[in-house]
Amino acid sequence: MQPATDRVALIINRLAAVVAVLVTISLPFGYAAISFADFSATLEFEAKVKAHALSGLIADSPDAWMFSEARIQALISRDLVAFDDERVQVFSAQGTQVTQSGKAPLAPVFVRAFPLKDGERTVGRVEVSSSLLGLLYDTGMAALLGLLLGSLVFTVMRILPLRALRRVTDALFEEKERAETTLHSISDAVITTDAQAYIRYLNPTAENMLGTTLGTVRGRALSTVVFLVDGASHQPIEDSLYRALATRSAVSCAGSSELRRPDGTGLAVDERSAPIFDREGGVSGGVMVLRDVSVSREYIQRRSWEATHDLLTGLVNRREFEDRVKLALAADEGARNPHVVCYMDLDRFKVVNDSCGHAAGDELLMQVAELMQARIRDTDTLARLGGDEFGLLLERCEIQRGQLIAAEIVAAVNDYVFTWESKVFAVGISIGLTALSADSQRVADLIDEADCACYWAKERGRNRVCVYLPSAMDLAARRSEAGWVARINAALKEKRFTLYQQSYRALNAVAGEKEHLEILIRMVAENGDIIAPGCFLPAAERYNLMPEIDLWVVREVFSHYRRLVAERGGKPLSCAINLSAASINADGFVDDVRKLAAKYKLPPGAISFELSEALTVNHLEAATAFMKQCQAIGIGFGLDDFGTGTSSFGYLKKLPVDYLKIDGGFVKNVESDSVDLAMTEAISRIGHLMGKKIIAKGAENAAIIEKLAALRIDYAQGYGVCLPRPLFAPAGVSAELLVDEGCAPKVTLR
Repeated sequence: MQPATDRVALIINRLAAVVAVLVTISLPFGYAAISFADFSATLEFEAKVKAHALSGLIADSPDAWMFSEARIQALISRDLVAFDDERVQVFSAQGTQVTQSGKAPLAPVFVRAFPLKDGERTVGRVEVSSSLLGLLYDTGMAALLGLLLGSLVFTVMRILPLRALRRVTDALFEEKERAETTLHSISDAVITTDAQAYIRYLNPTAENMLGTTLGTVRGRALSTVVFLVDGASHQPIEDSLYRALATRSAVSCAGSSELRRPDGTGLAVDERSAPIFDREGGVSGGVMVLRDVSVSREYIQRRSWEATHDLLTGLVNRREFEDRVKLALAADEGARNPHVVCYMDLDRFKVVNDSCGHAAGDELLMQVAELMQARIRDTDTLARLGGDEFGLLLERCEIQRGQLIAAEIVAAVNDYVFTWESKVFAVGISIGLTALSADSQRVADLIDEADCACYWAKERGRNRVCVYLPSAMDLAARRSEAGWVARINAALKEKRFTLYQQSYRALNAVAGEKEHLEILIRMVAENGDIIAPGCFLPAAERYNLMPEIDLWVVREVFSHYRRLVAERGGKPLSCAINLSAASINADGFVDDVRKLAAKYKLPPGAISFELSEALTVNHLEAATAFMKQCQAIGIGFGLDDFGTGTSSFGYLKKLPVDYLKIDGGFVKNVESDSVDLAMTEAISRIGHLMGKKIIAKGAENAAIIEKLAALRIDYAQGYGVCLPRPLFAPAGVSAELLVDEGCAPKVTLR
């Protein structure tokens, strides 16, 4: 038990002892007193009666009555008979015993006397005596009974209250232990105070959090132990418990509070305080709870940072960049401060990424980001917009000053040398600028203007700065590509792409009887018009939509191949599909092709993929790997636009292609240009020596086809052989619209 409980038990024991002693004493003493009074009254009454019996004798013989002993004996004996333990004695006035009746009682003896009167004169007395042994014996019995009763009272008064007290104290102790165990177990710091905010209790978590002990701070003011500051300004803030005690209500302060510990470190906390009321409703104290929210607050801050920053470079991301440009636009409406937006694209980044892997590419991006960050002002915003593209917002900066900053960045990147595993690479950067103007309405328009200028910088030779000029037709046309993105996505979603075909003509018996055709793509406009690929494919390539388009074409051809064969009477058929660079580099594209081939079980040679010579040379490693994987599942390969590269034959020896398609720029003039004729003939001869089939594009008339046959070309393709026509006639499209009009007859899918 606790000391307070022991004190209560001691009081109960003393009270029980006092009551028991009183009971033990009062019973025999009370009995003795009452019995003695009764005994005394009885003896006195007997003496009085006997004296009255002798009064007649005394009246008859006032002077000689005492000599009449016999008569006196007779009167005493007749009127009252003495008990065995009682004696009656008659004495004269001189104290001489006249007579007695009864034996002398045993000691101790109690005597009561009554005078004998003769008128007013006392002539003697009557004494009645009796033994007190019986009274003493009865008193002893009463004392014994009192002792037993006192013991019983002591036992009852001690045991029953103590049992009740123990039950109450055990219940209180259990509740106290449960409360203390709970407070010890919870991870929050709990501090209780009195009504003046002096500390009464700390749980272990509070001791650890505050770096102190309860014994050290008990009785101290809360403000001298708990130091809270604002996490942002680091200015001291008042503890919420003082407000809770003042307002008599709970106060919660979840925000940016930090607890300053004795060692100088800070701890992010949420604090909650509430007053404690007594039975009368008065404030008797308060409780403060501090929760360590360092992990959760750090997580929230990290997630907030990640939502606005690029994880690789630490720069702000595209969303945050657009928000800051939007704020600059809003601020510029009233102040008319000049701002410049830059769009930057690294040159030759893909060479590093393809040659050394993504780790090298990531390292290059981080180093270039640091390089650019060192050359801008603290008020400027540098962002990574995606891939190898960066954005830069120059606030309160004239366009001329922006050009100087951009030129400095171009020079720094141009001088920078990237080294990776003993390999050395030189990179460059192209930058497009646009100024915020009174006509600027949308953030997307501003960024698109800077993007257009960056594109023009690349077109003019890369590694340079270009300022957006609304009057530049090339930039205006480039800007319109963004509008095609939404139309392409809508066409994919609404299934408004359709396939066309253009057949080849075999020019010799070696070519075989298999029919060959090239698959072409068209977009169906919302009004049903057919849109040629030259109108929308540049935008698809620019905005990385080609993998999705190419996969749609592959899926359509694979799934309808047997229908195409059936429509041709079961004759063997080979379909050529053009692919873009983005597709052969896209993750999972070859896996999708492999799954489609397994699903539709097409015969070997049924499908061939065509890659342009420029694409293949620029992505030689990726193209070679892609060809080998597809050839393993029975898909052939051809090089399109062959002859336009500077090292065509050198690369040709390394590529596992099945046929070459001579660029139409050579073929269309073979009947009039001896150089084009010689080039076409050279390609045909060398290709045949390497075991490749040869296809000539641009066969526009019969004379050209005849010339090609003389050069031992295997197949001819062009308007002189077959006009492009629907692979499957689309529903609702008139026959007049099945032939392209108004667009160049280029049908390759690049």
